[in-house]
Amino acid sequence: SLCRREKVPYSVIGEVTGDGYIILHDSLDDSYPEQLELEKVLGKMPQKTFRLKRVQGRLEPLKIPEGTSVKDALERVLRLLSVGSKRFLTNKVDRSVTGLIARQQCTGPLQLTLSDVAVVAQSHFSLTGAAISIGEQPIKGLISPQAMARLSVGEAITNIMWAKLTALTDIKCSGNWMWAAKLPGEGARLYDAAVALRDILIELGIAIDGGKDSLSMAALVRGKNGKEEVVKSPGTLVISAYAPCTDITKTVTPDIKRPGESGLIYIDLGKGRYRTGGSALAQVFGQVGNETPDLEEPELLKKTFQAVQELIDQRLILSGHDRSDGGLITTLVEMAFGGNCGIKVDIEAEGVDPVRVLFSEELGVVFEYPLERQEDVLRILEAHALPFQKIGITTEEKHIDIQVDGKAVLSEDMLKLRALWEETSYQLDRLQANPECVDEEFRVIYDRPGPR
Repeated sequence: SLCRREKVPYSVIGEVTGDGYIILHDSLDDSYPEQLELEKVLGKMPQKTFRLKRVQGRLEPLKIPEGTSVKDALERVLRLLSVGSKRFLTNKVDRSVTGLIARQQCTGPLQLTLSDVAVVAQSHFSLTGAAISIGEQPIKGLISPQAMARLSVGEAITNIMWAKLTALTDIKCSGNWMWAAKLPGEGARLYDAAVALRDILIELGIAIDGGKDSLSMAALVRGKNGKEEVVKSPGTLVISAYAPCTDITKTVTPDIKRPGESGLIYIDLGKGRYRTGGSALAQVFGQVGNETPDLEEPELLKKTFQAVQELIDQRLILSGHDRSDGGLITTLVEMAFGGNCGIKVDIEAEGVDPVRVLFSEELGVVFEYPLERQEDVLRILEAHALPFQKIGITTEEKHIDIQVDGKAVLSEDMLKLRALWEETSYQLDRLQANPECVDEEFRVIYDRPGPR
């Protein structure tokens, strides 16, 4: 019936017998050219043994240069390719093939590349569909492959939770492994990451039902001095999560919707830990660090998912964004970039360096809510016993004001910060498109109003 409905030709070519044989029947002369016993092919296959050795690397603590201000660090981080705008990619692709795309990469009145989750409608005539998200943290794997695997899952979940799903346990995922597994120590690191992935998925009740691998991620190159050296990719796991979406109209995007009329709430899944190893902050200062964020409390992630889903169902979340590459400060300014507005926030983190508070990439989420529904929002968060903070408000004035423990650490024009965020994408786009057109677009988007 499915083939008839979709007008697809089909043929019935056999049946499953369960007798352990593959039998080929020739209907022309009623002969059996092949009767293959599966035991000879699949049974008693010798197990391959891999003998792996762990190699202990030397990791130095992250040292932020003395005198580095939040503004100095932010200007560097916003220019990092993994953090900044991806306009140079979305400008050259069709983001609406089939007409069933309910949520694509660009979002908000200015169509910035901020979306956390992709949503595809099931048909043109219903509100059900599928949600898809990505999680990957390769640089943190240089410190701990186990933490990298867990964080990749955590990032995928904090991205996909902004769509209205059937249940956390209905999420399935695919794992794409890219690793130079044959080099010394790398095979053991791959094994450790795989075990950590298995364990965290079991704890979360999520199944992995597919994936692929690329295990030749190294090359021999000749350096300037004429000597050959091995260049290898950081071991990487990319988690693609997907789940049924019950209502595609309830998908939450990162762009602030009601500037001047809404508040911001921050849920810290790191529970006061502000580890910065493997972060964008470390990368822009040419370091890695020795202490990486991790997903130590999967139950807290579960409760956060459930609370966010409940808030979305009651339409109490106006916009939302996960804390990931670039840290909490990037989450906040990106929400302001997308909404073409400003924010005033004050984050409680007693005794912690503001730079670490704002640039740590522990798991977490920030969402915008209507101030007139604050009691309803707080009631749901408290019912789930979540560690949350009311950190501030949105403003119509295009200005970013951030305090940590009541002390001002950043006061900057949103437009200037957004231009920095667009800078690297702009330079890359000039290499692949007409530079005059790219220059004109860059000038226009600096302070472009949204549709009325």
